[in-house]
Amino acid sequence: MGNVTVSTSLAADGTSTIHVRGDIHAAASDDLKAALMDEVTRRRPPSLVVDMLHVTFIDSTGLAALLAAQTAARGLGTSLVVREVGTFLERQLRMAGIYEVLTGRQ
Repeated sequence: MGNVTVSTSLAADGTSTIHVRGDIHAAASDDLKAALMDEVTRRRPPSLVVDMLHVTFIDSTGLAALLAAQTAARGLGTSLVVREVGTFLERQLRMAGIYEVLTGRQ
């Protein structure tokens, strides 16, 4: 996955959490989207949390991957939310106008 690593944890209530680390750019965004979609289609959790605390960079392709995965997850009955965003990521999400869409927060 290039400069991005992904790990998964499962809560007792069935919620899956994907922990993302590193830089999400054009070379890694397809891999991130595939990892998110694999989790949604394989486990079919009621909700999927994407923990972005350790994401150090994200570009427009990474943002598009998150949005596409969220849309696809919704179509399968899974809610996908982004949590633990650092200052840089929050700024990127707000500038793109998708902070509330992805995090469910204002």
